Amino acid sequence: MKTDERLDARRLRREYLRFRAALRDPNTDLYTYTVYFDRVRALLQDRPAIGVLWVGLGDRRLIESVYGWEAFDKLVLSAASFLRETIGPRLDKESLLCTAGVHADAFVLFVPCDRAGRELTSLSLASVATDLRDAMEAHLSREVRVETNLSAGARIGAVRLLDNPFYRFERRVYSAIDQARAMAERPQESERLAWVGELHRVLRKSQVSCVFQPIVEIESGKSVGVEAYARGPESSVFRLPRVMFSLGREAGFLGDLDRLCRKTILGALRGSAMEGWLFLNTHADTLVDPEWCSRETLAMIGAAGLSPDRVVLEIPEGQLSGDLETLRQAMERLRRMGYRISLDDVGSGGRSSQIVDALRPDFVKFDLTLVRGLGRDALRTEIVASLVRLAERSGARLIAERVESHEEVEALLACGASIGQGYYFARETAVDAMNLGAHSRREIWP
Repeated sequence: MKTDERLDARRLRREYLRFRAALRDPNTDLYTYTVYFDRVRALLQDRPAIGVLWVGLGDRRLIESVYGWEAFDKLVLSAASFLRETIGPRLDKESLLCTAGVHADAFVLFVPCDRAGRELTSLSLASVATDLRDAMEAHLSREVRVETNLSAGARIGAVRLLDNPFYRFERRVYSAIDQARAMAERPQESERLAWVGELHRVLRKSQVSCVFQPIVEIESGKSVGVEAYARGPESSVFRLPRVMFSLGREAGFLGDLDRLCRKTILGALRGSAMEGWLFLNTHADTLVDPEWCSRETLAMIGAAGLSPDRVVLEIPEGQLSGDLETLRQAMERLRRMGYRISLDDVGSGGRSSQIVDALRPDFVKFDLTLVRGLGRDALRTEIVASLVRLAERSGARLIAERVESHEEVEALLACGASIGQGYYFARETAVDAMNLGAHSRREIWP
């Protein structure tokens, strides 16, 4: 083969691999349905119709906002594995499984006939979809156990794709998939609207409570402050604050929800004579809220026995996407009022150093579960040591969250970390059940 021919062959292969990668989901290793048009056309050659199923994960999508994208990817992969295994035992062996798109959280199935090999009628296709939904929900409930209070899981819509040569084949496939998706998501949309209504009631009736967890000097056990956690109604999906705030942002209630939580927490602290800093979780989008500087908010802070320089606004690193300069300016306005800034979950993303250098927070917090086993693994120890150096370089104080063992305490001290928070020291509790003043080592440590 000539040199030019070899170069052309390599170029074509690179383009082919690039094209194939654009159509293959790296998490599930499934291709998008557009790859299978020829095979779908072949299924229709000897049949008047085949079934098109859209398989979605329903309200389990909220898992990503509560536990992060890695946990949700695990759920999607588990669903894909289950669906692969259904072809043969539950679905006809010629059925085709595809992803709805690269990095999508839904699947498309092309099913040529029922399990007995008979033509799919509307009734028999509905039966196939119902059986598949129930089996898939049972699988996901066993395999992926997460605490979310979510009521509904797998959603499946099913339509028949008819053999009608009068219309262009590809458009008929797209139309069938759109119809199946609409059928699957119709009840999901209804539930979402019900949740929005429930969240509106939470706001209208101020159905938010709060608990507090001490933040301590690791060496002395002295409390240097507390972190406040807002909670929705106990029996509701909004018991988990990340779910409550995720839907609140989507529904346009984020500012109202943030103000309600702030009011509830400061009201609970009135007359408590707490010492140290109060860490308030907030969303990055609410830093521009003028209410932070209003007379009403400053009066609530004063009634709680605090001043703005003892209030720390805590923002997760994962929310900081986009223009850091605009965010820095919003933080500087708050700092001029006296507020302090804390970045939470530092180290969970790939831009930690850039973000900390740009925003110069007063506190940097990292979740010790990211490096669980600290003290037994040199790599994990080096990760913590690098976070200590990052905090020192930016002039911030480093706080280790979710500390659970004496071994971790000793390893943190060896790495240079001096402030911690977690069940090893104290659990979250209501304000009236906890001494919010300075603690002795004996009172904090077990």
